[in-house]
Amino acid sequence: MLYRQYKYKFYLNMNHSVEIEGKQGAIHSHTWEIAMGIAVEQNEFVRFSDVEKYIDMLLGKYQDKYLNSVEPFNVINPILENVCDYLFEFLTKELWKKGWILLAVEMSETPSRVYQVSGFNPNEDYTFTLI
Repeated sequence: MLYRQYKYKFYLNMNHSVEIEGKQGAIHSHTWEIAMGIAVEQNEFVRFSDVEKYIDMLLGKYQDKYLNSVEPFNVINPILENVCDYLFEFLTKELWKKGWILLAVEMSETPSRVYQVSGFNPNEDYTFTLI
């Protein structure tokens, strides 16, 4: 089967504080860049704006928030890797409901710090062990 692939970018303004070696750090802010690759069957037409609106709605609960106070990051250390792993799992399931395949999520807190999760298997349960 042939697929069309699209790349989307989203930006979230969020504050967080991370625990490192048992010590809680100071609250600080980032504009997180989130890039994702999405595939659809080649014969399926999907408007860019439909996908953007849906993802904006899914990510909206994190916009302008203190991430440590929003589930699941009230119990998971909100380091870049954990946030990206969680969003990959969450978005994979949500986009699949629309018939869209999430291929990868790439996140950065700064232009020089980028983390990526990729891969898709519709038979996998996408449960990650978070740091």
